[in-house]
Amino acid sequence: MSMPVLTDGGHTEEESDDLVELLRRTLAQLQPGPERLATDWPNLTMQQLRVLRILYAEGPTRVSVLARRLRVSTPTVTGILDRLVRQRLAYRTDDPRDRRVVLNALTPEGEEVIASLHPLEKERLRAAVATLDPATRRTLANSLMSLLEGMTART
Repeated sequence: MSMPVLTDGGHTEEESDDLVELLRRTLAQLQPGPERLATDWPNLTMQQLRVLRILYAEGPTRVSVLARRLRVSTPTVTGILDRLVRQRLAYRTDDPRDRRVVLNALTPEGEEVIASLHPLEKERLRAAVATLDPATRRTLANSLMSLLEGMTART
């Protein structure tokens, strides 16, 4: 993928798509590689880790929401969750607002899995940020704050 070409004349859908792809690629670099995952958590697949991350970030979540986020079918997510429940990393519970709805959430053990990845992610980010000059770091910080504020305002 080529780097996005940004213009000063407003924003186009193509520029937005380029930025989204750049952010997606950046975030993907934070994920532990299969080797690290196999060493630290040999019984977890990358898809299971993705489900754990979503549950960690969003709290109790419906299967249908997880399926949309992962872009897979609900039966696929159900299978992933079945394995996470057997490993005692996730559990199912009734939605207190609608007993017909089942929510999926992390157990304390599931939270530990995600928490164990934070130091690795922090170190990778620290090393990457250290390569930036001070002006670029300030620009990045301001841009990320603006992005976060925009995302927070939409939720």
